Amino acid sequence: MVEKQVKLVSAAIFDFNKLINRYDKLTIKEKKKLINDISKKEKQDDILYTEMVRALKSTFITPIDREDLHKLTFSLDIIIDSLETLTLKLEAFKIKKINNSVKLQTNLLFEAFKLIEILIFSIQNESQAGRYCLQLRKMEQKGDSLYINVLKDLFKNNNMLDIIKLKDITSSLERLIDKTHEASLIIENIVVKYS
Repeated sequence: MVEKQVKLVSAAIFDFNKLINRYDKLTIKEKKKLINDISKKEKQDDILYTEMVRALKSTFITPIDREDLHKLTFSLDIIIDSLETLTLKLEAFKIKKINNSVKLQTNLLFEAFKLIEILIFSIQNESQAGRYCLQLRKMEQKGDSLYINVLKDLFKNNNMLDIIKLKDITSSLERLIDKTHEASLIIENIVVKYS
């Protein structure tokens, strides 16, 4: 179930990455389709999360502590929920053009979550897991630096309305990168506990 959830969140982040990096070239219809696809994946995740919680309550023996599994699935649920909200903001704000900073943050989120996916599938290999967690820590730090630089650039040559919109978008992306790092810490904790 966790692997299924990770693949679902990964697919939603892939769609988001495609939306952001091709935003200026996509038609309104193509943007709407990607936004709807992300929302559908979030709804599927809600169902999967509910099934996971139900299974955790009824299963006597789990391969990993119930609390750890719950923390992990909850963190993945938060990531996809936040991603859907961010995607809907793009539509609500009527964003016309995506700047390079948002693309850089999105690419970092995409790369970080690819590592989460690899990490989940190699959770039994302590040395690999440790290496991926270290990479994710570095990505989170890079995300922090990128966010500060985005804020510095934001106040150059932008009108107040654009500043408000872009600040919200970039702040949401920064929080998503942080949530991805938090998921890696939960996985790292599981690896340490069972090594």
